[in-house]
Amino acid sequence: MTESRPIRRRSILLAAPAILTTPVATLAALEPTPIQTEGPFYPRVIPDDRDADLVTFNGRDFGGEVIEVAGQVFDLTRSPIEGAVVEIWHCDPAGIYPHVGRNNGGLADPGFQGYGAVATGPDGAYLFRTIRPGVYPGRVRHVHARITQKTGQRVSTQMYFPEDDNSGDFLFRRGGDALVARRIDGPPVRYQFDVFLA
Repeated sequence: MTESRPIRRRSILLAAPAILTTPVATLAALEPTPIQTEGPFYPRVIPDDRDADLVTFNGRDFGGEVIEVAGQVFDLTRSPIEGAVVEIWHCDPAGIYPHVGRNNGGLADPGFQGYGAVATGPDGAYLFRTIRPGVYPGRVRHVHARITQKTGQRVSTQMYFPEDDNSGDFLFRRGGDALVARRIDGPPVRYQFDVFLA
C-alpha cells in the first residue's frame, strides 16, 4: 500500500511536462495579422531591380542606416506557408516614396529602390535588406507589406517599429500591437515581423 502512492504521484509528475509543452496553437486560436491600407503609395511602376536587397539599386549602394526586415508567413495553425510572395515598400530616409516622386515638396532620390519582392521558403521565411525609412506628415515610421499566396489570395498590412511612439497614428490604432515588429540587435538591426493568414 505504501509503495503505490509514490508511484502514482511520480506518474503525475512525469506527465506534467507533456501538459505544459502542449503547442500554444492547440490551446488558443491564433488571430490573423490585421489588414491595413496599401497606401495610397503602392508603386505606380515596379522597378526592374525588385529583389530583396533594397540597399543596392542598379549597382549603387544607397546611404542610410541598413536594417533587415524578416519573418515567417504562417496559417492560423502555425504551419508555414511556402511560395507566398512577400512585397514590401516604404519611403526613403527623407520621407519620400521613390515611386511617387514628390512628397512634402521634395524629390525622390533616384538611387533608392524603395520596393522589393521575395517568395517564402519551405519554412515560410522571408528576408529583406533595406534602409530605415523616414517619416512623412501624419504618420509614424512604417513599412508596407503585401502577401500573395499561391491561391491568389492577397493581404496587405503595415509593419511598425518598436522604438517609436506609435500611439498617435490613426492606422496603427486600428491594428494595434500585433503590427509592431520585434527588434533583434545586429549589426544590422533586424525587425522580425511574422504574418498569420486566415
